[in-house]
Amino acid sequence: MGGTGREQSQTHWMLDLMNGKLSINREKEAEEWKRRCIYKVPGFLKELHKEAFIPRVVSLGPFHHGSPHLQPMEQHKRRALLHFLDRSEHPLQVYLSALQAKEQAIRGCYEWPNDLAPPNSPELLDMMLLDGCFLLELHRVSQTDGETGYAAEDPVFGSKSSLFFAHHNSYHDLLILENQIPLMVLNTLLDPLGTRICTRVNELMLELLGEEIEGEVLKGKMGLHTLQVYMMHNLCGDVPDVEELSDPEPYFKKLPSATELHEAGVRFEISSKSGLMNITFEHGVLRLPWIAIHGSTETFLLNMMAFEQLRVRNSNWVSSYVSLLDDVIDTANDVELLVSSGIVENAMGSNEDVADIFNRITKGMVFFENPHLMGVRTRLMRYCKKRRNRWRAYFIHTYLSDPWTLISLLAAALLLILTLLQTHYTVLGYYK
Repeated sequence: MGGTGREQSQTHWMLDLMNGKLSINREKEAEEWKRRCIYKVPGFLKELHKEAFIPRVVSLGPFHHGSPHLQPMEQHKRRALLHFLDRSEHPLQVYLSALQAKEQAIRGCYEWPNDLAPPNSPELLDMMLLDGCFLLELHRVSQTDGETGYAAEDPVFGSKSSLFFAHHNSYHDLLILENQIPLMVLNTLLDPLGTRICTRVNELMLELLGEEIEGEVLKGKMGLHTLQVYMMHNLCGDVPDVEELSDPEPYFKKLPSATELHEAGVRFEISSKSGLMNITFEHGVLRLPWIAIHGSTETFLLNMMAFEQLRVRNSNWVSSYVSLLDDVIDTANDVELLVSSGIVENAMGSNEDVADIFNRITKGMVFFENPHLMGVRTRLMRYCKKRRNRWRAYFIHTYLSDPWTLISLLAAALLLILTLLQTHYTVLGYYK
């Protein structure tokens, strides 16, 4: 019996190794890892978080290309290309040639899994051309108030359809890790002759996602793909300095829940600055960034965490933030505390649903200490260990949180003082 193609390839590789035809090229290997940024999510994570890593409407790139449930959108990609070329100054071959010149760099962005053979050159170039033009056309019509060249009734590029699709389930498909194309593809399509550097490609994708843009995005550098640009623009913000600590608490030690923190006297407020790392704890006040929880939040956070963990050069800001929220949120009561303080906006309807999200979202993820949060976690744990903080909090929650309880307490105290005074003077009168 003949072996499979994969087995034959393995055999050829071993023969080349035995014949001395293979050697280590460390510089080339390091460059390849640096370029890689689009990954297939490991199977065990997909089993734990079913459908979180699967696009629902459109495939972008090779990993979900050909999936049966995504085929209806392929005809719309072809229409987008026709409209793109109709407005272009260049013929089709100019764009294909420009993409071909970047082919190796484009291939290097993908980590090809063993169960998916990389597409041949014509197939890859056609795919990038169609997917890239689809995104550019979708952006163009979503930002155009007047004539777009498409019929108003167009199911994808119509006056209202494009906005609906771009924000479909809060732009679900455009932020799936496995469903990305390199932004260099869009940059090449916008400037196929290479006459200028198009740093606006970051803004184009953020505009498509409905994001408000203030100032320069990624300091003028072209992003890797849409998911990475979204993360850097929306979530990173200002990063606080790393503080030096003596004997910090172990990172794997769970923080008390929001309810337990509240009972220990901790108050919750919204961070004054943007960014997931702007979490502070000072003078009994824990400040956390605002977050809206809706139907796609779990999917977004999972894909961001997967990207952080698969791309080693990334920071672990999202993962660390989610790990902290997972500690703080155990029950619906914890969610209610964060909602009442304005930190969490619950668009799910049920606090139990929000608690369930954070109780399952960290399954299968690997977490390591984030130096920016080490001080916050350590101070929180030590604050909760002090009995005087708990006693003070108990007194405040029991007697000072309700005005009638406070009035009753003051009346009882006044009565006690008057009774003591009366007893004091009665005793004095007796001895006189």
